[in-house]
Amino acid sequence: MLYYFIPVVLILFVILLAIVRCKMDNGIRIFMYHHIVSPETPDQTEFFVHKETFAKQLDMINEKGFNALTLSEFENACEHNKKLPKRSVLITLDDGWRDNYDYAFPVIKEKKIPVTIFLSTGSIGNNPDFLSWEQIDEMKKTGLVQFASHGVNHKRLRKLTDEEVLSELTGSKKELEEIFKEPVKSFCYPYGSFDGRVRKLVFKAGYSLDYGTRKGINSWPWKRKRPLLRAHILNNESLKDFYHQLCTGYKNSIFAWLFPRF
Repeated sequence: MLYYFIPVVLILFVILLAIVRCKMDNGIRIFMYHHIVSPETPDQTEFFVHKETFAKQLDMINEKGFNALTLSEFENACEHNKKLPKRSVLITLDDGWRDNYDYAFPVIKEKKIPVTIFLSTGSIGNNPDFLSWEQIDEMKKTGLVQFASHGVNHKRLRKLTDEEVLSELTGSKKELEEIFKEPVKSFCYPYGSFDGRVRKLVFKAGYSLDYGTRKGINSWPWKRKRPLLRAHILNNESLKDFYHQLCTGYKNSIFAWLFPRF
């Protein structure tokens, strides 16, 4: 009996791997950064990634045959249920820190890989640690950097009333649309803080895509059952860790070993 059982299990396992691999090929992995800094930057936390490390990670995206999308390409595919290029990637940076211009932007231009920056609009132009509108305009004109909403004041939306949540959502959206003269469709939850109530308000405010902070590869087409998954890239992770997340959405060598062809 066991003689017949083992081959059946192996066949089922191979079929399962093929299905999962197909989903990984056709899905999209979204990466999240905050600060891109020089190695000399003091008092670094895990959110501070060196610009040299960032450059190597972007090189790996190109070298391993992944397809980095612009925000417009991704939003258009979502809205019209279009097929994505295989092994698609979306690079995002949260908050709108000044170092995104000083250190990330030169790397982005050199590598010619598009990124998306989610802006906390209340800090833009009002705090020297954050981007200015002039810097944002310069970045946007290259076609390599696009911008979306991260709320006005970077608050934990779950702790706010409906009226306060809508103020954060619509205030940011309105300001960005007035400046960019185009619809703002994507919203990223500050601190990854959301629940069913908050999520309904995000769509009520006019957004069509919402982004969370949990790891994984998003199956395609996206069903909107939960916010889009994003792998948070941290400064204590190796290039191998990044490779594993490119392959599987997770920092796990076992998964990467099962799917080695990327």
